[in-house]
Amino acid sequence: MVNYGFLKRLLVVGERHLLEELIQYMDLGTLACDSLKESMGTDKERIALGYRLIKGYEKEADTITMRYRHEITNGAVSTTLMGTLGNLVEKCDSILDASYFIVRELKRMNLATGNFSEEEKGFISSSYRTFIPMLDYEKSALSYVRNMLLTGDIKVMREEMKKIEEMEEAVDEIKDSFIDSLYRQSSKLSYITFSHLLDVVHKMDDLLDYCEDISGLIMTVITAVTK
Repeated sequence: MVNYGFLKRLLVVGERHLLEELIQYMDLGTLACDSLKESMGTDKERIALGYRLIKGYEKEADTITMRYRHEITNGAVSTTLMGTLGNLVEKCDSILDASYFIVRELKRMNLATGNFSEEEKGFISSSYRTFIPMLDYEKSALSYVRNMLLTGDIKVMREEMKKIEEMEEAVDEIKDSFIDSLYRQSSKLSYITFSHLLDVVHKMDDLLDYCEDISGLIMTVITAVTK
């Protein structure tokens, strides 16, 4: 059992249990992040392995989510926090859904690149390298969310939330700069490449958005029970 300090004293059993076990999502999200980084390339075996691993992580997260939904809707938590905790669980699950979406896109794109020019293949590869720092920010954000769940210090929680907000802004800048570049190169790219890269970069940005939303929801819960 995670040592929550003040959370253990302030939260009822149902809410404490849910918050403690949210760490499972952060751990699965971190594993998925590492697998995505390994899949950002043209190596078919790495992409296939990343796909299998992330598909498994996503299914595991779905199982956790179903259990949490049952607990929330069957009176394991106070009615005043039921909606917030429900949203919190859904946002955590969305991290794995988004990771699975990305790796599926990588897998599908890898099947199509055989017909592309070397120039277009090069642009795709350079684009994937641009996405790596976004995944590094995501991994850090997941660790900060994990710290929020572990710490018993509200001041530390607020500091971690601020770090996540700053990283989300940094990822937004990477995304916007990349999209500008993508549009500049659009006349040289096939529709499938343009669409693929645009979808992936938006989904990568979503990963940080989810972490930011999760940190805010955690603070909402903590604020509610410490009033």
